[in-house]
Amino acid sequence: MLSKLRSAVAVRLHSVLSPQYSALVLWSCFFYLGHLVYQARTAPSEIGAFAAWYWTAWAIARRQMKPSWHIVSYPLVVFAIATTISVCLPGHPKMGGQVIVPKVLLFFAAIIIMRNVPEMRMLALKAHAFLAIWIGSINLWQFYVLRHQDLEHRVTGLSTHVMTNSGLLLPLSLLFGILWLHDRKWWLLVASLLTTFALLLTYTRSAWLAWIFAVFAVLVLPRPKWIVYAVAALLLFVSFMPLGMFGRLWSSFNPRVESNLDRIRMVQAGVEMIRDYPLFGVGPGNVKEMYPLYRRPDAPRFKVPHLHNNVIQIWAERGALALAGYILFLYFFVRECARGWRTPQRRKWAEAGIAIAAALTCAGMFEFNFGDTEVFYLMLDLFALVLVNLESE
Repeated sequence: MLSKLRSAVAVRLHSVLSPQYSALVLWSCFFYLGHLVYQARTAPSEIGAFAAWYWTAWAIARRQMKPSWHIVSYPLVVFAIATTISVCLPGHPKMGGQVIVPKVLLFFAAIIIMRNVPEMRMLALKAHAFLAIWIGSINLWQFYVLRHQDLEHRVTGLSTHVMTNSGLLLPLSLLFGILWLHDRKWWLLVASLLTTFALLLTYTRSAWLAWIFAVFAVLVLPRPKWIVYAVAALLLFVSFMPLGMFGRLWSSFNPRVESNLDRIRMVQAGVEMIRDYPLFGVGPGNVKEMYPLYRRPDAPRFKVPHLHNNVIQIWAERGALALAGYILFLYFFVRECARGWRTPQRRKWAEAGIAIAAALTCAGMFEFNFGDTEVFYLMLDLFALVLVNLESE
């Protein structure tokens, strides 16, 4: 049975990829594509990720793939090392931080696969398009058919939480929107429209603000003539938003709203944790247990799962070295995109990469999306896709 499955997979991939690739290479491609398609579901996504880097390592060991490295990988290694140190320190009983290692290995595997198999660059983009159309359609179904139209019953797509859902929709919306502006292919437009509209239906304020920030940073500011039209279009859109969405957006700027006050108190508690544990943090997974000791008396919640801010959470949980790894990871990636920005053939990927990085970073000021497994995987996959396309164009 297993041999028949292997033969079927090999035949199918050989019909798409060049027949020169070995079975090990085809298996690594197969599992990586499977991981991409199921990124909204944690279990199959992680199984695909594990299998992808396992078969990639085997192919490298058999000299059927060439190993390679990218400068953006260095900060990820620093982040993984800092996490491991924090986990192993006495008094840090939580062991959840160790799972960062296989996640980082996926980024290495993605770079190697797409460099060794150039056809995988387009296949990976189409797999992301399939994912975008799939989860976008599910969101529309939940909103209009299942009537998940209020804050108590928000759309979650294929995810278990609305924040994860919006974290997936946000970078996909920007990726396909920017690529469509350059290539004008119908499937890029469909993926962009579905994810953008679905993102609006999530009622996630941080994702809305991050999308607007990324669009202005990448598409509007480099084109001064667009600024007036963009501002006018934004004001017109906000003026005619449904009342519920307008109220949700306006509440972002009101510190008296309970969820806003909650985030302010989380940041304040996180700063106190950093003062007490500046080098290696309180340990991965320990913020939830430590928060009641540091919370202000008027904080709305007694316990929180995390501090809703990438910078504060990483520093408080894993220490200064891990924070440096996170910041350098973003810096090196944006630097590579900035270099590609000057080349017309690479401009579209540079714009897409900076938009994705800007949006996820902005949203990460209000939500710990760097610690969300599905969003973290998607970030690594999209960064790898952008980087290899910046090399190839």
